[in-house]
Order: sequence, then structure tokens, then C-alpha cells
Amino acid sequence: MKDDISKKAPQYADSTISKKAFNRLIFWFALYALLFCIGVVIAVGADMP
Repeated sequence: MKDDISKKAPQYADSTISKKAFNRLIFWFALYALLFCIGVVIAVGADMP
């Protein structure tokens, strides 16, 4: 019984998303978050006298 469970691919929150898609989602989210932070730094720096 335990062997059957361990052979299944890991799933996240009972969804059918694959590990490859999950890792891609994390990568793109991190990239957009980084670009957003860089944009905020540039905007705040441009606003300073």
C-alpha cells in the first residue's frame, strides 16, 4: 500500500499540475516580482531631488 502511494508523482493542493509546470510558475513569478522591485527602485530614485 505504501509503495503505491510513493510511486505517484507529487501533487500540490490536490491539483493535477505537474512538477515542471509548478517550477515554471515559480520561475516566472520570481522574475516578475524582481522586475517589479527594480521598477519601484528606479521610480523612487527618479522621484528624489
